[in-house]
Amino acid sequence: MRSNLPIELIVILSTWPALSCSSAEVATTNPSSNGGNGSIASNGSGGGSISLGTEQSTQPDYTANMAAPPGCGDGNLTKDEACDDGNRVSGDGCSANCLRVEPGYSCIPAGQLCHPIAHCGDRVLVPPELCDDGNTVAGDGCSPTCKVEIGYKCSGSPSVCTHTTCGDNKVEGAEGCDDGNAMPFDGCSSDCQNEPNCKSGSCTSRCGDGIVLGEECDDGNNVDGDGCSKDCKIEKGFTCTQPALGNTMMVPVVYRDFRFHNPTDFESGTTGSYAAFPGMVNATLDADGKPVYTGIGGNSHVASAASFAEWYRDVSGVNHTTASKMTLWNNGQGAYVNRYGANGEQWNTTEIAYYCGNVGAEQTDASGNPIPCTSKYANGTDDCSKKLAAGETLLNCYTNNGSYSATFIVSKADGNPLFFPVDGDTFTPASELQAAQIPPYYDATASWPYDLDASGNKRLHNFSFTSEVHYWFLYDKTKTYTLDFVGDDDVWVFINRKLAVDLGGVHTPVDGSIVIGANGNGTTTITPTYPISPPPAATKQSTTLGLQNGQVYEIAVFQAERQTTGSSYKLTLSGFNAAPSDCTPICGDGIVELGEECDDGKNLGGYGQCGPGCKLVTGYCGDGIVQADQGEDCDDGINDPGITGPNGCPSGCRILVFF
Repeated sequence: MRSNLPIELIVILSTWPALSCSSAEVATTNPSSNGGNGSIASNGSGGGSISLGTEQSTQPDYTANMAAPPGCGDGNLTKDEACDDGNRVSGDGCSANCLRVEPGYSCIPAGQLCHPIAHCGDRVLVPPELCDDGNTVAGDGCSPTCKVEIGYKCSGSPSVCTHTTCGDNKVEGAEGCDDGNAMPFDGCSSDCQNEPNCKSGSCTSRCGDGIVLGEECDDGNNVDGDGCSKDCKIEKGFTCTQPALGNTMMVPVVYRDFRFHNPTDFESGTTGSYAAFPGMVNATLDADGKPVYTGIGGNSHVASAASFAEWYRDVSGVNHTTASKMTLWNNGQGAYVNRYGANGEQWNTTEIAYYCGNVGAEQTDASGNPIPCTSKYANGTDDCSKKLAAGETLLNCYTNNGSYSATFIVSKADGNPLFFPVDGDTFTPASELQAAQIPPYYDATASWPYDLDASGNKRLHNFSFTSEVHYWFLYDKTKTYTLDFVGDDDVWVFINRKLAVDLGGVHTPVDGSIVIGANGNGTTTITPTYPISPPPAATKQSTTLGLQNGQVYEIAVFQAERQTTGSSYKLTLSGFNAAPSDCTPICGDGIVELGEECDDGKNLGGYGQCGPGCKLVTGYCGDGIVQADQGEDCDDGINDPGITGPNGCPSGCRILVFF
């Protein structure tokens, strides 16, 4: 029997790899079957979609040499087309033969020009993405906005991100420099990012150092495409501002671990004092940016200028150097300070309540159970009751010869009374580790208690070390800048390479601060913190710094821990903000930039269209949901041409049928 009906041709190419929503696939089943996750639309409505999964450049396009369907380029989407933008030109989102939605485009609605899209986290690298590793997790090399993170390099689609090696003399990934070492303060940081050059006093800012000086922007790297270009120009489609620092700020620091008596300046067995011993160092830094010993004797306990020079230099066999970063926490008063807890917890300053009732004569709760550290006889006159009435917080309660004693939190203190950053450094032998005591500045009992673990055992720490912190800031004469420091033993603060705070010598914690005013100079205050009666008076003096408005300057803080009693450190910065530029795309300008998924200039939403906030907020091919009313035959949501979905959903989420 001969039929006059048209024959619908189903082309079977079983050797083709199945591509998910990325290149045209010819149907291999009868059209009446579901063809994947959804049924074929009976008409040509909808179709052509956001190609969130595009093939890798190394993967051949199996549709490239196929003939175009008869109606390709007429703007009407039919069942034998993946897209139809009204022309027969490739490179504009829809291939010349209408069989493929090209990488990084949406071709909705049919008959109109395709528009760019970039869905970060879909494993497909398309402009303006700098990487795409298939997720939006921070810290794995590719950021939640598909930007290469510091310390990484990324390549391929999907992107594979690996650590760069700072110090190998190769500038890779997000590195802005690499001078052959991973040490900061030499122009190239421990992250291989540019640092200001401050050898001549006021600093010369470099593009990529995160300080905006004579630049349109500086986001702390030398990468194009993230809003601030590699030469610190604001890129088209972005706006860049300097944000507030947020909850924390990081300052680079170098620690150098020494052994006892090597040099003899460390753990010399000498007794310190309650006050600083000024005059140990010159008023200016040397050509290497290091403090210089004046040769002053007495309580300095320094063997020689040569031994002092080793404190802040890397000397093989004498010290071991570690580059790190110190976290400063927002104290809620416009300043940033280091703290005892890893998550910014302050140190609890405590006092002892010696008598809080007798065991067996406690007050009782509603169930009749005794309440520790209470007395049914004292009538509010015991030490615990007095402290509770004063608003103090009970920390712990314990018995002492049949009576109760307790420890109360009377205040919380910034800084760290157990500052031991090199405890894990094996340069110092375990036999030299010592127990540490808490100074009265941090413990109101004034008893110098030991640092104990949960079992009451003394913790052992690594003493004999130095630290070196550098921080850069743009001086604005309309602002007030404050730097406050508490430390033992030696502490010297240099601003603009000039000595601003001098807390030298072996001593208990001493507070030194400097306030920089509108004249570019400072007022330094030194306050002994040891609780003696009468308390020693603070001393003040003017400090000439010579700061000029609009210039960048360096703060350098040098510290040394030279005895084995305690180690306290508090660094507070106030008014200093060197946050790098924060560049964000301009949503609504019709340009898809890093951080945007789409931008058609209107962003009104709808299937396959861009929504508010330049996000793909409504249905689209690749969202894993078959939307048959929009012409989708399938949608496996894989969006990775290297991984075939359960049913191999092709480009446009349409299984093409040729006649």
